[in-house]
Amino acid sequence: MSTGHLLSQAHCFLFCLLSLVSFSACSHIVQDDVQPSVVAEPSYTISHHQALEKLPTKWWQVFDDPLLDAYIEQALANNFTLQEGFARLKQARSIQNQAGSQLYPTLDGRVRAESEWEAENTRTDSNRIELDLSWEVDLWGRLSSVAQATSFETFAAEDELQGLALLLSVEVADTYFQLVVQYLYQQLLQRQIEANTISLNVIRLRFANGLVSLVDVYQQKQLLAAVKAELPVSEARNIILQNRLHVLLGQPPESTPLVFRQTFPEIPALPMLGIPADLLQNRPDLRQLQRELVAADYRVAEAVADRLPALKIGGSAAFISGDFITALFADALATIVDWGGKKSEVEKKKAMVEEKTARYSQRYLVAIEEVENSLWQERKHEQLLTALAEQLMISKATLRESRSRYIQGMTDYIPVLTALVSFQKLEINILQRKQEKISYRLLLYRALGTDVLGSDRDALLIDNSKNLL
Repeated sequence: MSTGHLLSQAHCFLFCLLSLVSFSACSHIVQDDVQPSVVAEPSYTISHHQALEKLPTKWWQVFDDPLLDAYIEQALANNFTLQEGFARLKQARSIQNQAGSQLYPTLDGRVRAESEWEAENTRTDSNRIELDLSWEVDLWGRLSSVAQATSFETFAAEDELQGLALLLSVEVADTYFQLVVQYLYQQLLQRQIEANTISLNVIRLRFANGLVSLVDVYQQKQLLAAVKAELPVSEARNIILQNRLHVLLGQPPESTPLVFRQTFPEIPALPMLGIPADLLQNRPDLRQLQRELVAADYRVAEAVADRLPALKIGGSAAFISGDFITALFADALATIVDWGGKKSEVEKKKAMVEEKTARYSQRYLVAIEEVENSLWQERKHEQLLTALAEQLMISKATLRESRSRYIQGMTDYIPVLTALVSFQKLEINILQRKQEKISYRLLLYRALGTDVLGSDRDALLIDNSKNLL
């Protein structure tokens, strides 16, 4: 049979098969630039008028702390959770390459040597070289939809990695600053212990001279013991924080001693906030959800195309002991009756798109909420610290006056003790509130979002390939 006759038969077969298909379907249109089902306000509810700059990619450098810089860079290089993200990105890229290869023909080769023995030990040798070519024609865009879906899934994996890096950098910074505050807290406790010890010695002397009762001595002893009891708690907290920082750095706890600053950090000016819509591009988690949504929409297009006939064409060539043989084929396949199976698959994929659209919209609202909350918490915390500073000044004056009256014998020790307890609790409260203010600023940086690892997608794998071995 001639090659032309074979192709003619294949064309007739395909035409008849398409004519027998009992349904028709339009291609599914996918919109790559989908938006949340939310219309955000044009600006945030809080504004400021400071000289501002955009939040840098390496946002932690705004604190101007070389130790913090070194710890975060070390975590980005060695943290195992981040390495998981790199491995998932490599998997996604491999899947993307596999899907893209389906758009092109495949060529298989085979080499075979045979020997046959007949009567009287007669041997016949033959050599066979075969080449098989096969290609599925992407009539309805099914294969291209799969390729596009895996492409957006790869982008989503990159955004997931950026999100992990951002969360890691914030957690390292928060743990680091908590260690700084714990050091300052222990220094404050030591000062309070020294002050209470001096007060106890003065009261003991006055008791020895018969000027005060033994109750005053016991009351001051009780206060001193209460402050000393806070030291082991703080020391345990310090160990826990150091262990946590070690693990974030990819090290066993206490593998190397950790150093950190011993002064309270200066909180920089607020960064440029932009508008809520900027979060859609700046936050890795929102970009990830958007790309997962687009990928799911391409899966709908794949399911729609899968209901239509598939066409495969190809051919083969063989060299058999010097003879050249060729063959061509065309296969068309269409589902006539599947009892609604493929239609249900389309409906399922559409429902998944609806689910991801709702998740994307909800996460966008939460992202705006996180920025708003961080801004308002920091602003109100600043007002709180101002009020606490004024309260501390009054408490200090009260303590000074009550001590003076006690030494002059005008009152008993109760007013002094009350004023001293109040003053020392205020000192601790102010330190804790300052640490909370740093945490709110870190939450703001996380809420605004940035690509900690940079924007070069290829460099994401190249720079970290050593960690994936």
